Amino acid sequence: MEQSRTFEDYQGEEVKLLDEVWEDHISVDHPEMEILLIERILKTPHIVCLSQHANMMNYRQYYSKPWKNKKKRERYFRVVVKVCSDGNWISTAHTRSKISCGKVIYKEK
Repeated sequence: MEQSRTFEDYQGEEVKLLDEVWEDHISVDHPEMEILLIERILKTPHIVCLSQHANMMNYRQYYSKPWKNKKKRERYFRVVVKVCSDGNWISTAHTRSKISCGKVIYKEK
C-alpha cells in the first residue's frame, strides 16, 4: 500500500500527497518546494481556482501571494490538487510567473 501525508486546506478538506509523488516528482523536479510550504499554501492560499482546461475541470489550483525570486522577478507558489471520488490528491507543486486559472473559487480578502 502506498504511503501518503495528509494536509487540511483552507476549507478544512483533507488533501493527500503520496510519498511517491513527493519523492519521484516534486522534490526532484521542483526542489524549491518543501512539505511545510505546501501545507501553508493549502491552509492559507492567496487564490484558489479551477483549471482553465476543459479536460482538467476536477483540478484545483492553490496559489500563494506573489514573491520576488533572486532575479527580482515576481513568482507564485502553486499546488495542484486533483479532486477524486476517493479524495483530494496533490499532483504537483512548483512556482509560476503568473496565475493561470479558470473560475476563481476563493480569493483572500
